Amino acid sequence: MEIIYPSLIEEAYHHSKKFHPEITKEAIYRHFYDADLIKENGDPTEKALSEGVVKDYTEDWDLTFEAFLAIYPVFRSFDPKHFKKINHFWEMDLALQEKILDQWEQEIFTEEEIIDLTAFFEERLPSEKEQ
Repeated sequence: MEIIYPSLIEEAYHHSKKFHPEITKEAIYRHFYDADLIKENGDPTEKALSEGVVKDYTEDWDLTFEAFLAIYPVFRSFDPKHFKKINHFWEMDLALQEKILDQWEQEIFTEEEIIDLTAFFEERLPSEKEQ
């Protein structure tokens, strides 16, 4: 039987595997749970969020651009003219998307910036029903 781990555990596993090839998802889950960083279901605890161990990428409706940048600081280095609020959420134009993809392929971004970008684009990918 295959165990499906929460995305937080999957991300930690992917990162940790680079430095500790012997690590398991179960060990990461157990460590996070014992350290009170996740609940039994894998959601981050209030402690993990307040201490900044886990970042919350929740975008509320009608955020100011500054509040949007606080969630995704990676976008501070790009010209704000590429961003526009559409249906209450900040989106970027195609030119910037292509520039970011090009820079991503050239491995210009830090690991933290890649996490921000992944979170941003995951929320904007069409669901299977939409495809």
